[in-house]
Amino acid sequence: MSELLILLPALTIGLLMMLIHVPLGQEVLRRGIIFIDLTLAQLAAMGAIFASMLELGSFFSQAAALLCAFLGGIFFKTMEKHFKEIAEAVIGCTFVLSATLVVLVLSGNPHGAENINDILSGQLLFASWQNVAFAGTVFLSATVLVYTKPELFLKKYFYIVLACVITTSVQICGVYLVFASLIFPAVATSYMTDEHKRRLTEYAGESFGFIIGLIVSYYFDLPAGPAIVWGISLMMPVCLIMKVKQNN
Repeated sequence: MSELLILLPALTIGLLMMLIHVPLGQEVLRRGIIFIDLTLAQLAAMGAIFASMLELGSFFSQAAALLCAFLGGIFFKTMEKHFKEIAEAVIGCTFVLSATLVVLVLSGNPHGAENINDILSGQLLFASWQNVAFAGTVFLSATVLVYTKPELFLKKYFYIVLACVITTSVQICGVYLVFASLIFPAVATSYMTDEHKRRLTEYAGESFGFIIGLIVSYYFDLPAGPAIVWGISLMMPVCLIMKVKQNN
């Protein structure tokens, strides 16, 4: 049991990330821009990789990731406002362009394949308490803002909050897990009309799925991000079935 203490930083980051990803995921689904989180995650990862290739240091790597995600958020907000009918298509095109640009840039790098894998799957198992302190501050701050002033930070400044959160989470958790933790729970509970019960169901399903996936990845030496994605996808239906039985 003591060996599981190694997983505590990763588990802490995951649970703190979930606090803000649940309300953001619901808003993404409500706006009908499902792939924006995937694209912003890819843009943030692209910025971080370019900065690291230039050996600018961790601070500038974070700054480059945030800048790319922030500029993407401004661009997508403009598209949603003026060209809503094609906004989702443009978001998808941006994802493909940024993803392929990373592949092209890293094609001559001997560690290119490893870097691309880190973008997609993350490095959650190697998270430190220093990562927890930084990421946790961002996630908790965003959660407080969203829950205390939802009309301001979940509506008006939604893209800014989303860009800041995703920039933080994608560099640890990877593109796959960021997308899954935002969208899977929101889609699974979309039929629920009681907002309070819906969020509780999402928090429960995502928490159990995260824990199960993390433990499985540790014991079977699997990439943490993809394993947790499957953990969340399998636990959400279970939580929904239990909630339906409770209501009946």
